Amino acid sequence: MSAFAHITLDKVTFQYAGEDSDAIHSVDLDIHEGEFVLLTGRSGCGKTTVTRLINGLIPHFYEGELEGTARIGGTEMREMGIGEIGRIVGSVFQDPRSQFFMTDTTSEVAFGCVNAGLPRNDVAQRVESAFRRMNIQHLRDRSVFELSSGEMQLVAIASCYAMGPSVYVFDEPSANLDMEAVETLRKTLSELKREGKTVIVLEHRLFYLSDLIDRMVVIEDGIVSHVYDAASALSLGDSTLAHMGLRNLQLKSALNAMPDHKPTLSKCENAAFEINNLTFSYGSQHSTRSAGSTLRDPRTIGPLSFSAQFGEVIGIIGENGAGKTTLSRLCCGLEKEDGGTVFIDGRPLSPKERLGRIRLVMQDPDYQLFSDSVLGELSLSGRKDADVCERALRKLGLWDMREAHPATLSRGQKQRLTIACALVDETATYFFDEPTSGLDRENMERVSSTIRSLAQSGSVVFTVSHDPEFLLSACDRILHLSGGLIVDDFALGGPTRERLLRSLWKGDAQWNAHTDA
Repeated sequence: MSAFAHITLDKVTFQYAGEDSDAIHSVDLDIHEGEFVLLTGRSGCGKTTVTRLINGLIPHFYEGELEGTARIGGTEMREMGIGEIGRIVGSVFQDPRSQFFMTDTTSEVAFGCVNAGLPRNDVAQRVESAFRRMNIQHLRDRSVFELSSGEMQLVAIASCYAMGPSVYVFDEPSANLDMEAVETLRKTLSELKREGKTVIVLEHRLFYLSDLIDRMVVIEDGIVSHVYDAASALSLGDSTLAHMGLRNLQLKSALNAMPDHKPTLSKCENAAFEINNLTFSYGSQHSTRSAGSTLRDPRTIGPLSFSAQFGEVIGIIGENGAGKTTLSRLCCGLEKEDGGTVFIDGRPLSPKERLGRIRLVMQDPDYQLFSDSVLGELSLSGRKDADVCERALRKLGLWDMREAHPATLSRGQKQRLTIACALVDETATYFFDEPTSGLDRENMERVSSTIRSLAQSGSVVFTVSHDPEFLLSACDRILHLSGGLIVDDFALGGPTRERLLRSLWKGDAQWNAHTDA
């Protein structure tokens, strides 16, 4: 263990350059060697600012007014270079692309070690250990451009692990991961804790950390409002957690709290939306291995057949690389199928005809934002009705930001903005790709309510997600994809709610570990 793993924030206040108010105010925090700390709170509460102090990005990268002292191993951060801090503190950011430097995965995992001047044999050993520990040997020697978001996150974590820092800071590490990958992440975090590393995790999805945390630190409006030891955190009731804007620490509690939904299905002769024997392949051959088993080429899907009625909210689940996003792009006409047919209201439509008829809200909101203001984005959607635009922004908590440039928004705010644009579009069929990744409880519930209102107004809504709490709150039905095929299709209500959670994991041991009340 290293003395450098002890972190102290003493009366720290920080205001970003150009901002009118403090991001955090008079924060006191003492994190000991080998401690596992969960840092949580509503979006925008100041969590990320605290971690930027810990990893040295404040004051070495982000400019602003800093008061108080931040120390690591007893040394004031301002007296240390960013490179020196980087050898002690490893960071895994929410968007893994922001920390990629190489074009293939093996070189990316090796990059930090090579940059630090480590011997070639040492680098090779560290890279091999990182891939093995993260259980991502199947991602070796892959182009980073062909990875799913979840796979990118796992590679970013492996890159950090290869460096062997004393302190690990994870910013929403589970945001884009499927449940099997979350379990892999949990095991990795557990091993880091067993090795005596200091681990700091910023999270909104809390359930997978319940048996790891030593303390839970809650930040509200830039101050540390509550600090709980593990036993006290686990004893918090749902109403207390909701008051602080926090999700449940145990999925069984979330399961019991979610109401049953009955879809308002249209009564028509034909299905509102239907695909029949749809097939597609990018034409590149890969084999993907997970937990010792071989999966089909993740870039090939089908044949797929299913139908949906207006009024349904249908969740699409499956492991990273199962074909969920590809299916969405096919249905919306962004990719051309190799075979099969897509029907809307009983009429077969070509990919070109489907463009504009089906609304896709992408996982990465930056691809769909073009205006110079939040309100302007809704106008670009073709909607000029001011009242409708205002209602959409208020529903998603964005009205007060209507004049802000979209580029200045947080990732979660951008996500909600793209959903607001879809809300005013009045399309009959919607596809949402991971609409709640990285969202706190309040905003997850906002998105869930918005999606349900779309269905209740007569649309059919599909949502790709790894988020069990969101799926439980929003969906009527689940399509489970694996290896590009539909392996299950079931209604989500009553006792079948447990079927969802069991579908997201591979075995009863994982189910029992995360759903014990």
